[in-house]
Amino acid sequence: MPTPADRIHLALEILVEEWTPFIRQELSKSYGHRVDEVILAQIRGDRNMASARFSDPLSDPHILLNVVWEQWNHCFRHQLGIFERSLISELREFRNQLAHQSFLTEDDAYRVLDSVQRLLVATGHTQRETQLEDEKVDALRQKFGHRVNRELARIRFNRRRLLDIALYSLCCFALVTTLWSFLWERHWLATLLLIAFVIFTFGYFIYQRLSAAIPVFGVHECAHCRRVIYTESCPYCEQSPAYRHRQAQIFDPREEADATLAHETLEMIDQTASPLELISKVPR
Repeated sequence: MPTPADRIHLALEILVEEWTPFIRQELSKSYGHRVDEVILAQIRGDRNMASARFSDPLSDPHILLNVVWEQWNHCFRHQLGIFERSLISELREFRNQLAHQSFLTEDDAYRVLDSVQRLLVATGHTQRETQLEDEKVDALRQKFGHRVNRELARIRFNRRRLLDIALYSLCCFALVTTLWSFLWERHWLATLLLIAFVIFTFGYFIYQRLSAAIPVFGVHECAHCRRVIYTESCPYCEQSPAYRHRQAQIFDPREEADATLAHETLEMIDQTASPLELISKVPR
């Protein structure tokens, strides 16, 4: 099963294969036979320069996207619009993340596939459109498949949890009733202590079942790095600096505080009868 990085790499390869003739054609309209000189001058000082000397420089997605971005006003602004320019910028960013082995998700892969498809359609290169569409559908199927599996695991776990709680309650009731019927008249204090112990024990069992987290049953594959893991969260992804950096970007205490304040304000608007009460209850 391909990883998000594999899908992004495939999408960029398709873009290079389909767009290389188009890029050379548009550059030749402005620079004529000096196209190669313009490309080499554009990537002068780049770390990919060494490999570019032995092959077509535009075969590298990094060089191709940079050439289109830098030569936009001279060669491409009449064929493509502002929207396509934003897609170029987005693909450059994802290509850099791919090169630096950043933590990429299935949403990122779908976005890159969709952006490449839009660029190819905008320039009339639709030969690989079906392949890109299939990759997009497969990425969504893979994402939804993981979500459905987690939901099914949650449903099965909740059913087992309810069954365990019902059995604990039934056993507790049976033991308490037996102790009350046969031992209360003989030793009421000992019976009371035993009943309390039974209720406490089964109450603790029920609490443990109610507070238990949903486990992941069996060996499964991580949705991001595709390694075989035995826990719900992947230890390989959590150890990578890219994952920690991505999680730090996702979690922002200020955004959480703003969301909490907005939620509380909406609740007050729903529950307040007059504007004066609303003003008096808004947090300062």
